[in-house]
Amino acid sequence: MADKFDLYYQALDNPTSLRIFTTGFDRSVGVRGALKMVLQWLKILMTKKGSDPTDVEYGTDFTNLIGANIRSKRDLQDVVLLSIQAANNQLTKIQRNSQPDLDETLKSASLAKFEFDDTAPGFDAYVTFTNLADKEITLLLPDFATRT
Repeated sequence: MADKFDLYYQALDNPTSLRIFTTGFDRSVGVRGALKMVLQWLKILMTKKGSDPTDVEYGTDFTNLIGANIRSKRDLQDVVLLSIQAANNQLTKIQRNSQPDLDETLKSASLAKFEFDDTAPGFDAYVTFTNLADKEITLLLPDFATRT
């Protein structure tokens, strides 16, 4: 049986440094269920591929979008789609080995909505997650547009 809890974290409301996430509380908080699944997936997405010395295949190229000069909506969306697929594949592999509960097991994660305005920095990418218990959660991905 898999670990029952994982660490809760959330995006910062007004990031002002290289920190993007916070635990949001003075003490750490444990999470279970669908939220645990989403946070595990988000951790994979936000880890730069090759940066984990114990598993150089862990992570995605999503964070390469920081400072990228992509002007085409289609090219930007392709990077996001490939990163989503990479995160899906890695989480599925991890879960195959750990056998989590149904509400913590990824059934699918797909790009639900993508908005890009080439006159402004950033983009809005919404991902919809479904677990094996058929619960859906939609998440707005961090886009690094407000970094200072």
